[in-house]
Amino acid sequence: MEPRLDADATFDPENFSFPHGTHLCAIEVDTETGMARIRKYVAVDDVGHVINPLIVEGQVHGGLAQGIAQALYEEAVHDAEGNLLTTTMADYLIPTAADLPDFVTDRTESPATSNPLGVKGVGEAGTIASTPAVVNAVVDALRPHGVHDIQMPCTPERIWRAIR
Repeated sequence: MEPRLDADATFDPENFSFPHGTHLCAIEVDTETGMARIRKYVAVDDVGHVINPLIVEGQVHGGLAQGIAQALYEEAVHDAEGNLLTTTMADYLIPTAADLPDFVTDRTESPATSNPLGVKGVGEAGTIASTPAVVNAVVDALRPHGVHDIQMPCTPERIWRAIR
């Protein structure tokens, strides 16, 4: 028998932790082309007690990139028979670093009472909050043109058509 070291443990809290935050997005829309450009993005999240600030920053930045991509770029397009048409990276748009703004991020720290470490989730913080922040910023920018809703992703073509 090979020597090994095994261990397992289960933590089943009575309640869950509830992270929260506020995300603000300022968008500029070119009414001639429909191109939306994020001028400033500010995110403040409370993820409880932070054990590793660098990992938290990375989680928030990655989540922001993913949520912004969902709001402005990424779309799975199907034909009438249900076949996926956006099958390559040339068809399925994802942002590059050049397409994303510098993020202003900060955090507050109120420890969770549901676990001994006082931690809350951070993995989805940027993703969940950024998508509606960006789409609402686009709609706010288009409101003077009579636009009150726009389908995601807010592509230049959709924005241009909404203005017309």
